[in-house]
Amino acid sequence: MDRHQNGITIRYPATANLLIDSIDRTDGSSADFVITKNYSILNGFFHRLAVSEVVLDWCVDNVSAAADNNTLTITDSAATDYTVTVPDGSYTVKSLLDTLVTLLNDADKGQTWSIQDTSGGYVELASTENFTIQEGNLQAQLNLLFGTAGDAFPVNCPVILPYTYIDFISPELTYNQALKDATTNYVEQNVLYRWYFAWEVPAPVDGYGYPIFQGYERFIARRVLPFPKQIRWENNIPIGQISFQVRSSQGKVLTPTETGNGELEWKMTLLVSEN
Repeated sequence: MDRHQNGITIRYPATANLLIDSIDRTDGSSADFVITKNYSILNGFFHRLAVSEVVLDWCVDNVSAAADNNTLTITDSAATDYTVTVPDGSYTVKSLLDTLVTLLNDADKGQTWSIQDTSGGYVELASTENFTIQEGNLQAQLNLLFGTAGDAFPVNCPVILPYTYIDFISPELTYNQALKDATTNYVEQNVLYRWYFAWEVPAPVDGYGYPIFQGYERFIARRVLPFPKQIRWENNIPIGQISFQVRSSQGKVLTPTETGNGELEWKMTLLVSEN
């Protein structure tokens, strides 16, 4: 008998893109919005989807009243408390310290303030008389010692960021997720993607030698995910109306006051697959 080799024709699974742009929102802000169409956004017998790339256009002030990190309270040598308020803006460590020195000198409390260089790779906030720094968010981000009197305090390893990361959330896209996300944070939620504020190369430095971390100044950056998480999808369910939220590292939805008008926009590509 002659033997014949029988082959099986293999059709590779089809893939498609689901393209999201925050400017396409039907209503709401770029951090909390809904996209609605007169028809389903995506139909098809697909079984999974995954975020493949994210583009973030970030122009959010890292020092602001909305972030509650724009004031510094000082107790002078006469035991008098006074507070200086930094205008909302995007600051490097150098520009923030220079602004604080100007504001403190303008307060005219009988002291002269300056930034002193040291041999330790950092600078000091200094005055001609002793002073005490009171506890607060800006003091903590500049890593200034509080509650102790002195005439100079080192600014060592400061990080002036109101958020260390942001989460992109969409309940409509993650509710079919069988394996749920977990976190050490007290706020637990399923996320599409978490954007950490960090450059992928060593950060540039300012005039005082401090790193200019991502988020100090405006940036537009793209991240491609080589191994994104896979979200299971029931193949008979179309994708209709979708809502999105952007949450801070404190677990709160960013408000228009925090993000400004048009100061945050983002784009996302999701890869949709038949299997």
